[in-house]
Amino acid sequence: MDIGDSWELDARFDLDPFDLYGRHHEVEAAEARLVVTKLAEGLHLDLEVTCRIGTTCDRTLAPTDVTLSFGDSEFLSGPNDPELYVKDWELDVAGYAREAIPAELPMQVFCPGTKPVTPEPEGDEIDPRWRGLGDLFASGF
Repeated sequence: MDIGDSWELDARFDLDPFDLYGRHHEVEAAEARLVVTKLAEGLHLDLEVTCRIGTTCDRTLAPTDVTLSFGDSEFLSGPNDPELYVKDWELDVAGYAREAIPAELPMQVFCPGTKPVTPEPEGDEIDPRWRGLGDLFASGF
């Protein structure tokens, strides 16, 4: 590759199932798109990973899927970059995805059309059990 030349690669890869936030997750599909550009002092990597994860709805416990898309755009000055899972100029995209998925996966997942239960706002009403403490911290500042 000459300086300024780019190379693109699309790849599918497998990831093992995992447990997170108290439930089991299956990675049903995982694919990566990588663009490598040769620079004078190294390489520029544009990485985008898309994963479809099978899990359960937090409201109904019905099976549902979540699609995650994440990536990085980084300069690589040498043959190793532990943060990007690059060792001897080889990118371990499965290792990168395994590390990134827990930060990308929402803590609560809901089936389409299902919304989390939120309590109705009660305004400034004080719980009657706490009313006796109302004058405890009153001060004359």
